Amino acid sequence: MKRNRQLQQRRGSNSGFSLIELLIAMIVLVVGLLGGMIVILTAIASNARNRFDTAAVALAQSTMDRIVVLTISAGIQTTSITDCDGTAHSMTTAPGGAPLVDLSGISNGVQAIDFTQNPVAGYQMLYKLCATGAADGLPTGNPQLYDVRWNVSNPINGGSTELVLVAAKNVTEDGNGARQTRFFNVPATLRALRGN
Repeated sequence: MKRNRQLQQRRGSNSGFSLIELLIAMIVLVVGLLGGMIVILTAIASNARNRFDTAAVALAQSTMDRIVVLTISAGIQTTSITDCDGTAHSMTTAPGGAPLVDLSGISNGVQAIDFTQNPVAGYQMLYKLCATGAADGLPTGNPQLYDVRWNVSNPINGGSTELVLVAAKNVTEDGNGARQTRFFNVPATLRALRGN
């Protein structure tokens, strides 16, 4: 009899989870799953932003190459670049260009292109970059529109060298289903010297 009571007491203490323990375990699981989902969504948004930044840098570099290849003493001071829609953008490479803003607090230069000012004709283009590459019939994504601006300084110290600044930034509101205006969009800015 005494032994039966001891067995029943042991069984009662080891009988399984209580309802409260089960609820606490489920809450911990839900919090963990939500945290993982937030990390995945943040990574997807960061990947899209990085892709747009990479495209802006490549477009700024292409624009810079077209400007720098024409020397100061070249008779022709214009060139052109064609986007994916077939729009030819005429580019002036003579001294002048987009308004600049003073950024004396940054270490790699004291001026940058000011995107808050109105664009200057011949020194700005809205370049359309089309999404291509899907040959299997799947959607390729949304075309992206980039605001590209440049400024060519007057010859430095009366010499034969000019400072060229080119900046590009994505201005498309809707990028592959996610509103891009949610993220702080810094223009990609490049600097180079051009001479004879």
